[in-house]
Amino acid sequence: MNDLTINTAEGAGFASGGENGVLSKRPYIATEGRYKGQSVVAVNTGGGYAEKPIHSNATLRKDEWIDLEDSLMESARERLVIVDDLQSAGLTYNVGGLGTLISEWEASSEITDADITMDGESESDKDRQNFGLNGVPIPVIQKPFSIGERMLLASRQRGAGLDVTTGTEAARAVARASEAMVFNGATIGASNSAGNSYTIPGLTNFSGRGTYTIKDWSDVSTPVTPEEIFTDILNMVKNAEVNQRHYGPFNLYIPGEYASRFREDFKAESDKTLMERVQDEDVINRVRISDTLSEGNVLLVQMERSVIDLAVASDVTTVQWQSGSGWNNHFQVFASWAPRIKSDYDGRCGIIHGTTA
Repeated sequence: MNDLTINTAEGAGFASGGENGVLSKRPYIATEGRYKGQSVVAVNTGGGYAEKPIHSNATLRKDEWIDLEDSLMESARERLVIVDDLQSAGLTYNVGGLGTLISEWEASSEITDADITMDGESESDKDRQNFGLNGVPIPVIQKPFSIGERMLLASRQRGAGLDVTTGTEAARAVARASEAMVFNGATIGASNSAGNSYTIPGLTNFSGRGTYTIKDWSDVSTPVTPEEIFTDILNMVKNAEVNQRHYGPFNLYIPGEYASRFREDFKAESDKTLMERVQDEDVINRVRISDTLSEGNVLLVQMERSVIDLAVASDVTTVQWQSGSGWNNHFQVFASWAPRIKSDYDGRCGIIHGTTA
């Protein structure tokens, strides 16, 4: 084991996920310390990360890996809206690594009402919950790219930074696909050992979601007023409270086509925009704009683990390998996660899907 300990803050970015064996696919060339000039990987020692030599060729130096990771993560976060919200709210579930192919959970029912008596020993109806098994497969969302060996050497000779343009686009592609999966689901399935078959539904097609028909908020022929949009939102909240027995607070997700409407004055000569007025409601936590959500669809989501969380095998990360000839360096940006959208045993769910159709 090398006695050179990598700074945890900078090492965490490119060394995360070691429990999944990803580190073995991210070798780099040490630029200092005992193994300077050799191919190494970063290994978790329990108190930080240390460099360990390997018997294979590395392509990037440590600083180049850090620059690449920083650029890729920044680009991915630009496009992650609901995924970022789930992570920020702590609504994630660690499935234990890339070896987990399916994440399962149980939906539970309510029990009957309690009795009101004068004697604590009076006979009361006993009850027990019912449980139902649900699950989702955990896919790998991936986008490969490559950097030519001559381009890499040329950047070092010029003292220039590594060109990560293609890599950042790959990260955005992974982010777009991740967002689309949470909103629209994915046509992928898996079965467990008991033969239960699972797919990945999205917020707009989950069978247990509530629905509500909204006006066309972007119609220019017969424009809908901001006040009418606000009424639609309040009616969606009412639907959640009365029919789904969920009381917020909610996040409201709208497509990019509706963003300009929320910047308009709530009323003529008002001192508030529609966005401000909506977020003034105590049941609305925030309004989020997603360019992945399609026009004609809005979502009211109660951000609680009983409604939705993100099963995570791996966050956005990068692996690398070299071509057989050595002339090309191959990379792959990937994430491995899936939304777990839930209703209770009786089919109630804290999601209202507003559509124009």
